[in-house]
Amino acid sequence: MYASFGGIGGSGPETGLELIRYAGSDGASDAVFPPLLFIHGAFAGAWCWEVHYLPHFAGLGYEAHALSLRGHGASAGRETLNSASLSHYVEDVAEAVESLPHPPVLIGHSMGGLVVDIALRQGVPAAGAVLLASVPPTGLAPSGMQMMLTEPRLLWQMGILQGFGPAWVDVDEAHRALFAEEMDPEVLLDYTSRMQPESQLALFEMGFPRWPRWGGVSVPVAVIGAEEDVIIPQWMVRTTAWLYGVEPRWIPGAGHATMLEPGWRRGADCLERALADLVRTGAGRS
Repeated sequence: MYASFGGIGGSGPETGLELIRYAGSDGASDAVFPPLLFIHGAFAGAWCWEVHYLPHFAGLGYEAHALSLRGHGASAGRETLNSASLSHYVEDVAEAVESLPHPPVLIGHSMGGLVVDIALRQGVPAAGAVLLASVPPTGLAPSGMQMMLTEPRLLWQMGILQGFGPAWVDVDEAHRALFAEEMDPEVLLDYTSRMQPESQLALFEMGFPRWPRWGGVSVPVAVIGAEEDVIIPQWMVRTTAWLYGVEPRWIPGAGHATMLEPGWRRGADCLERALADLVRTGAGRS
């Protein structure tokens, strides 16, 4: 297995998008399952998947890729990030999909889940999708109001991150916002230092409902929530699952950044079961 970086051509930022790749080891799943393409959430980058999930799923035989949307991670476009819209992010996903040998299963976390939802409805080729702690089409305004009433300090810290960058973030508050488990202080500091401001335009767009208006989705979709998530609470996960006509799956004892928790294997196992079910419902490699 290995990771590769660099521009992937197409219509994205001029100098390219960061696409991290881990080649799958030999295994039965590699013969029947399409590639996995992981899409990060707001304030993050492809790095959040590389810590645990990319090597884990490559070890299971999957060809696993993680994309940094424009202006994130090592992708171009940081200087124009604030003008990046959700539609621009969908273009980035489409560009990454085009670079792969087969249509992938799209796995979107938080904001990335909403980007995947839009991409599917706009016809971006995919074999299936998993929406993980995803921003629902109802938008984030209800969640913001809930946090304002119940967790005002967390909402304030998100504003500090957006306005001043990760160096100004209270690490303890970031812990409460992202994780349900105790974290090694040095590991937590490393994660928070990698966070970054998000596009102002994309954050604005996520505040409003985006009810489906591009038609249905013809590929199988799984919806997963984290039981202890304070950013995307359970009722939001249930809303997304209801819109797709599926039952939500739950990662026990997990916070929002489930892929980075010490107990990340619980989330990975839940995702692995969802992928196996997608195979049974028609997401096999063509």
